[in-house]
Amino acid sequence: MKTKKMRLPYVDNAIMILITVAVNIGVVFIFFRSGGVTLSDVMLDTAICAVISTVIGVLFVYPKMKRMRDAGQIPTQVPVSTLMQKLPKNPVVLGAIYAIVFGALMIGLNIVILWFFGLSSMGFVPWLAYKLIYATFLSIKVVEFVIYRYVQPDWANAGIKPEEEYTGRPVKDPLPKISVFKEMFGSVTGSIAMNMIMGAVLGGAVIGADSSVVVNPTTVEGIPITGLVFGFITGLLTTNGVVNSINAVIKSSGTLMPDDMPGDKKFTWLPKSKIALTCLVCGCLMIFSAVVLPVIMTVFNKPVLNFYQYSVFITVYAAIVSKPLSYILTKRCLQPDYVRYIT
Repeated sequence: MKTKKMRLPYVDNAIMILITVAVNIGVVFIFFRSGGVTLSDVMLDTAICAVISTVIGVLFVYPKMKRMRDAGQIPTQVPVSTLMQKLPKNPVVLGAIYAIVFGALMIGLNIVILWFFGLSSMGFVPWLAYKLIYATFLSIKVVEFVIYRYVQPDWANAGIKPEEEYTGRPVKDPLPKISVFKEMFGSVTGSIAMNMIMGAVLGGAVIGADSSVVVNPTTVEGIPITGLVFGFITGLLTTNGVVNSINAVIKSSGTLMPDDMPGDKKFTWLPKSKIALTCLVCGCLMIFSAVVLPVIMTVFNKPVLNFYQYSVFITVYAAIVSKPLSYILTKRCLQPDYVRYIT
């Protein structure tokens, strides 16, 4: 019998996320268009965003999960969590708890971010851009945690047992792990070290006669140079890491691809040669970073960043751009023509 492919809404949630973000952005236009936002406005709007994201997330996910459970299509290999199983099964009660928890976390996070960057208030355009980012992140995490609750055995096993092999993408544990914090710490310290080295080379860091170090602030006029250097280093390291890892897997598995097997044209146009691919990625990322970094500083009305603000700013930026970059590189290296090229 032919195996039927089944996918959880865990990975098919693009429409729901777009709807959630659109509604949350609409709130900005309705209530905050005439002016910017103060700290109290941020707290109120963040709470509203958490409620909207949770309501839409539960309404989108729960019916799908229930249909999948009744059809015996929920996978059995999932990360089991005692904490998740202690949460209520009722979607209304679960949604209320999630709205409170996510609302409190996001309010605290937004207050810390605004305080750290010295933003006691924000204009309409900066607030719109900032909310677009955090509303997208929040909607994704809400969906992950709703699904994470409803794949737990105490609820999922109440339906029909699967008769077909589940071939969709696996459900991952959205709870933060110790390794995540280690990587974040390493990224921050790496950014600080890079800033010091670049400052010493470009004159942004001055070493005195008594071995004291003075780090000059990062300005919107000077950050394009930082973007070029950062884009080159990030492109080089990311491309080298992804390509080497996938090449090792391909060679160890001995996978052979038929000569007539087509690939995805969205990725096959990229070079197969590691050197050419690295040059292309570095060039694109250098140009992108040199343009985007000053635009971000201008939009948020931060013409100057001190040493600590820059370190956090560049770390967050690296975390954001590395995910789509790694995805594109991975998809390129898994195309049939590339596998044939390596083997």
